[in-house]
Amino acid sequence: MGAYILRRLLYMIPTLIVISIISFVIIQLPPGDYLTLMIADMQASGDVDTAQIEALRARYGLGQPIYVQYWKWISGIIFRGDFGQSFEWNRAVSELIWGRLG
Repeated sequence: MGAYILRRLLYMIPTLIVISIISFVIIQLPPGDYLTLMIADMQASGDVDTAQIEALRARYGLGQPIYVQYWKWISGIIFRGDFGQSFEWNRAVSELIWGRLG
């Protein structure tokens, strides 16, 4: 029984890696990015803060190769528990997840 559980736990690791890669690719598939839409909305309202925009570009690695963006995303989740910021709700994603689970 212990061997079965250990084997299942070992199978879980590559499964989670593949799922994370597929999720990231699906997020990246649409043309453009959410930050571009957010900038357009800010320009329409006349509230453009270039320092904030550049900070977001640096945080998410926009303009860098996709593997660098993936590493920033997954390493933030694994090493710091940082799931990022929800642009739509303007809250930390971890708060949204724990709010639904708890």
